[in-house]
Amino acid sequence: MILGGKELASKRRVTFVRTRCGTKPRAVDQSTGESATALAADMTKTKVLFVCLGNICRSPTAEAVFKAVVKRSNVQDEFFIDSCGTGGGNEDWYKVETKDGWAYHVGDDADERMTAAAQKRDIHLTSKSRPLEPEDFQKFEFIIGMDAENIKAIKKAAAHWKDILQKPLPKNWEQKVQLMSTYLTKAEYKELKEVPDPYFGGPEGFEKVLDLLEDACEGFLSHIESRKFATES
Repeated sequence: MILGGKELASKRRVTFVRTRCGTKPRAVDQSTGESATALAADMTKTKVLFVCLGNICRSPTAEAVFKAVVKRSNVQDEFFIDSCGTGGGNEDWYKVETKDGWAYHVGDDADERMTAAAQKRDIHLTSKSRPLEPEDFQKFEFIIGMDAENIKAIKKAAAHWKDILQKPLPKNWEQKVQLMSTYLTKAEYKELKEVPDPYFGGPEGFEKVLDLLEDACEGFLSHIESRKFATES
């Protein structure tokens, strides 16, 4: 059953923090010895952001799975991988200029059930929940939603930040926003249009998410590598 923002807000664990979008550019940290060379190397990485509703089930799992996939291929140093959410059930989460601009689950660990299911496959969820921010459109090359509602929320937020708050978004921001299911490769998954939210289901739902994400992340890496090969040839 698809639930609206109000229903989700009433059923999900209520943990929210008012967040501020507009983080200033990060300066070189002299205390840690971060060098200009290190920052330049970071600029060459392919930056990927996975997005779901609350950033406690699907997107942190996608982040962890993709990290495992690139590590197996020994290309982990070529990527920066992160995840975030679209409010967790508060429909006005992106209106950061108002009192309604807050998100559920900020700072929370991934769902315990999702974490346990992933650990059985030697996949470790370590991220903390956070909401999507305007700066993400500048930083990330790929912004990948788990379902159509995620994509809709991402685009709605971006339009608000660009048109109402006058936040600088890159001209190609819409091209960055994609569905995870685009990269599914197995024949049995070809008709699927989403990675379903397992939050209100049983254990089989979390296993299904892992099955889909393991396949899609392999397909996604193949896409990136083939694109890189085409560019270099």
